[in-house]
Amino acid sequence: MISVAPIANLSELLATRLRSLPFYLVALLLHLLFLLIFGTYTVSEHVEPIITVFTAPQPVTPPAANVPPPPPPSQDRSLKNVSSPATPSPAIRNTLRAITGGRAVGQIVSPSVIATAISQQSQVQAPATSMALEPGRGGAQIPALKLRQQLSRAAGFLQTGSGVSGSGRATRARFACYWAIYKGGDWNCNPMALPNLAAQVARWSRDRIQQKVEPQPIVVSSKDLFTIKPPFIFVTGHKDFTFTEEEIENLRQYLHAGGAIWADNDLPGRRSRFDIAFRREMKRVLTDRDFEKLPEDHAIMSAFFPLRKLPSGMNFYQEPVEVLRLIANEIAVVYTLNAYGDFWESALDENDKIDRHLYRTGARGAFHKYGPHFGSYYTSTHYRNVTDEAVVNAYKLGINIVVHLLNRYDDRLRAMGVR
Repeated sequence: MISVAPIANLSELLATRLRSLPFYLVALLLHLLFLLIFGTYTVSEHVEPIITVFTAPQPVTPPAANVPPPPPPSQDRSLKNVSSPATPSPAIRNTLRAITGGRAVGQIVSPSVIATAISQQSQVQAPATSMALEPGRGGAQIPALKLRQQLSRAAGFLQTGSGVSGSGRATRARFACYWAIYKGGDWNCNPMALPNLAAQVARWSRDRIQQKVEPQPIVVSSKDLFTIKPPFIFVTGHKDFTFTEEEIENLRQYLHAGGAIWADNDLPGRRSRFDIAFRREMKRVLTDRDFEKLPEDHAIMSAFFPLRKLPSGMNFYQEPVEVLRLIANEIAVVYTLNAYGDFWESALDENDKIDRHLYRTGARGAFHKYGPHFGSYYTSTHYRNVTDEAVVNAYKLGINIVVHLLNRYDDRLRAMGVR
């Protein structure tokens, strides 16, 4: 006979286990969740260094200066493609061949050599446009020939008008200074400036640079500019003025032929009547050119006398010299804003002092001692800085400008083998 008590205990035990089953299931799920979280973290932490070993880039020699970095590799590029060098262009291959001494194509070339070749190639290609203007620096054949022709014609124009030779203190020339007579201007406001300057140039150069004839006026609207062929013409005045169409065209042709303009503002400083008019009218003559200021270390400052700084003009004005460039980027127009012509009205004696015994006839027939801009003979008033030193320095700048205008093409012609 089977006992009923064990069966009752078994049923009670089974019912207890069924009641605790949800707790076991929750515990199992929690274990699985912890296993997934911490198990994944641990595996990835150990695997990451292994992946890094295979994907880290190898050290690459830094490229040469001014060489752009290579483009970044695409995402699907294989390790083999990353490590293999790019094929250089034909131009770079030629440069590589020259650098490596004609090595075989299959021979390994270091990245630094490739970078050097790329740098040299870019240096050769970059200044290609400017070379056309510099025949002595590898420019194209046709532009160089054209530039040689322009320089030769300009130098021939100067040679005919001045017979210039040599350079610096050895310059020899026979030329004449000409005032430019232009419409609406008081071109003869300093009647003794050019005669005194020409005389001083001859004395300081020991007659190597002489006058063909006394300085005289020349009509800008006439064809005398092209028959006489003066090396430069001198423009000055106080007034506002406007060039005629004939004057504009003649001046343009004269400058393109090789002549030059030297303008001296007799109302010193900027924004005076003459200054505004001259800038405006020169823009009509050379529409594509702009004035630029010359630094104080420019060749003009040492063309004959070495000047450490620009001399002061009338009443201590010291505006920089400005120029317009034309043929072969050489100076075609010199503009002095400080009324140096006022100083040249005072002649120098044999000791380079103001000649205080000379009397000059003024433009209106009156007599002026020391020149009309030294002061008033009747009121005994004087400009503030008309001194021996100021006048001498103004003359020194004058002879420097004359010598530079006579020789401004020589260096380029010698570089081209013409002289």
